[in-house]
Amino acid sequence: MACNPTEKPTTNQSPNVPAPYPSAQTSKPTAHSANGSTATDYSTNKPTVTLARIVMDYIESKKDLIETSVLVSYNRASGLSYPSKQYTIRGFMQSLKIMGVDGFGADFKFMLWEGAGEQWNEEWMYGLVNLAAFLANCMVEAIEDDTCDELNWQEFEGKYAISNSCGQEGRSYEDEDCALGTTEFLSCDVDQSMQVTAVSRGTQMRAPPPLKCQSGTGDENLAGYWDSPSGRRVQNVEYANVAGRTDIEGCCFFGRGALLTRGVCNHGKINYYLGKRGADLGRSTLYPTVDFCEYPEETCVSIYSEELRWTTAFFEWAERVQRYHVNGSNGWDYEEKLTEFVDNGMLDDSFINSVSRILSRGCHASGCSDLEVRMIDKRRSNFYLIINDIFDVNTLMDPPDPTRQPTTQRPTQQPMSRPSTTVNIMSPPGSPPSPQIIAMPTTPNPKENPNINPSPTEPLTNFGPSIATSNPTRRPKGGNSKPSPDNELIGLEGNGVNFCRNQKFSLSLILSTAALVLLI
Repeated sequence: MACNPTEKPTTNQSPNVPAPYPSAQTSKPTAHSANGSTATDYSTNKPTVTLARIVMDYIESKKDLIETSVLVSYNRASGLSYPSKQYTIRGFMQSLKIMGVDGFGADFKFMLWEGAGEQWNEEWMYGLVNLAAFLANCMVEAIEDDTCDELNWQEFEGKYAISNSCGQEGRSYEDEDCALGTTEFLSCDVDQSMQVTAVSRGTQMRAPPPLKCQSGTGDENLAGYWDSPSGRRVQNVEYANVAGRTDIEGCCFFGRGALLTRGVCNHGKINYYLGKRGADLGRSTLYPTVDFCEYPEETCVSIYSEELRWTTAFFEWAERVQRYHVNGSNGWDYEEKLTEFVDNGMLDDSFINSVSRILSRGCHASGCSDLEVRMIDKRRSNFYLIINDIFDVNTLMDPPDPTRQPTTQRPTQQPMSRPSTTVNIMSPPGSPPSPQIIAMPTTPNPKENPNINPSPTEPLTNFGPSIATSNPTRRPKGGNSKPSPDNELIGLEGNGVNFCRNQKFSLSLILSTAALVLLI
């Protein structure tokens, strides 16, 4: 099975000797030292006001909103939300600067459109939308469960196959090699004797144990299943996952990081571009001592894990999603579709739907896979939450003032079509839930929103509150605007919730209330 059958070939390469890739960066980031004692140097040698600086400063100005609305996790047992421990704003910003600005020695990087020139222009808005699509999928894949490892989530009548570590939804991660004839040499070799146990486990009641791999096949090595009703593992019984596996030998390449990067191809590419294999072949890599093939769990347990959870995800998105290109009458190119989506007012759901399919299924069209993307509705609502309420892209698309500085304060004038967002005031696990602030009623959607049914394997239970609406309303580019009512509840304002803008209360209202109390 090809890891990415539609990727653009980058250069003619021998299957045995990888050709060097030109660097897309202007200054090489400092790599970790071989003994692991030196951290990455994220500083710039010559601080200048470039477009890259403007982009990063703008994203930095939104960090409070990102922390309170994106980097939010849920305890499935209690339903309480809390700030993610695995996915921090510090790790996010560090990794974004490396993967999106500095580059990592490849001929591609995470696209922020920050290299288009020194003057203010609208192209970096495309970068914000690209980042929003990335984060929307990260929220569903890993952030909401605060997990670095893929969880064992696929079950039948309360039974979770232990062999789900080999692949869920019918996949076989150890067989997902890179494309033959171009990049097959990048795939990790499968060591049948490898033993790995994930560090992450679900938070629901009687959750199955972490995924693991170990050597051994045959009747004496039947992995069995986890019985959720009783909360115990049933071993030495023949219970297969969807793909038919009953053992867990060689099943070490389950998902890790913010996008739960899976398979021998994706792990192998990370090892070549970022890790030890690339360093051994003479490349300057960020993590020259980290072998993502020999021990895939390094993403979650190494001393660099805080940034690695993000870095590996940025890499997969840049390498596999951004470079997705299909020719023909039904062709699809990621960069073209993204710019088309923004230029047409950011109203068409088909863009984020297709992007989510590319990430999860490797193809863009509806029906291209036997299974639809899990929780695609939530990915879509997360996407509109980020571009509208956090990055406020529509406002930035207006003719700019060159002296304008980034701000976390929402403009006093709001477009008429604005998503209504339910905001959670987060409480740590074990604390009483905080009151929930409900935003204004949702404005009718300016277009019919297609209802894409969830996959039959998608869990339908909604544990805990959601930070995004299930059917947000997009704001058309250049739409009419009106002053916000003085008593409008503001869902996302700085690092918290502004309960009411109007600090003045009517004297007559106060007197009437006092009179009513006296009568009672």
